[in-house]
Amino acid sequence: MIRLLIIPTLFGIVLHASGSFANGVSFKRSYVDLDWGQMHLLTAYPENPSSAPAVVCFAPTPYSGNYYRILMEALAQDRVVIAPDYPGLGRSDRPNEDLDIAAHADIMAEVLAAAGWGPEGNGQIDACGYHTGTFVATELALRHPHLVRRLVLIGIPFFQDAERADFYRKLGNVRALPDSLAALESDWAFDIDNRAEGVALDRAFENFIESAAAWQNRSRLYGAVCQYPAEQRAPTLKHAALVLNPHGSLETQTRDFASLLPNAVLVELPNLKAGIFDTAPDVIANHTRGFLNKP
Repeated sequence: MIRLLIIPTLFGIVLHASGSFANGVSFKRSYVDLDWGQMHLLTAYPENPSSAPAVVCFAPTPYSGNYYRILMEALAQDRVVIAPDYPGLGRSDRPNEDLDIAAHADIMAEVLAAAGWGPEGNGQIDACGYHTGTFVATELALRHPHLVRRLVLIGIPFFQDAERADFYRKLGNVRALPDSLAALESDWAFDIDNRAEGVALDRAFENFIESAAAWQNRSRLYGAVCQYPAEQRAPTLKHAALVLNPHGSLETQTRDFASLLPNAVLVELPNLKAGIFDTAPDVIANHTRGFLNKP
């Protein structure tokens, strides 16, 4: 059964579509009003309320917070888990201006405050990120240190020099909208045909649809990733961080970024390669929970 809850907030109305509990976890979608548009959140609630800080999961480009849905169910057994959609991706609006990683971090801080989190609300959050989300989480902690308690960073796109330039050349330039189905073949191959073993077709199809819908905005966000001064920002992070390193395409980059963090614990995950949030959510959740629950 679906309920629609209308809750007033500082910035406007948050609409919640809520469903019944499954495996002890309830998922709700909501919107937060900002002065330039609406931002969408997917939130998972434990059946029994907990005092543990909420975990906010920042997605990889070009996907929405729904990318984390299976991991959210694993983590939300004992805490609230929130996955926002980036501006212009998923169900969120986008302002008419270019956004770097710092701007994304500020927007997320505004969204979380409007949703009731932070020192003046329900308390600090723990930030979790994968790929693009690692930089957003890092910058959120740097720019809003009283909002973020700890970080979990997974698969970090810390490209340098020629590798960074090549990444930008391939993905950072905004392309014209596709005028044929053939233009979407590479997306179909990546999300559907070549999906990791164990990733369900319905999940892969959702990712494909989101990727296609984000045809132009994803390039803007990839460009922001390429332009983020990670090598300068990482050494200034004072927060405790857990860096999980699956041995996929970002194995070396993740390890290199972790070496720049003053207060990080690096955990190698050699048995995990791709599709880890669908195929090994309990592994990720157990490492995450163990780190976040430490005194």
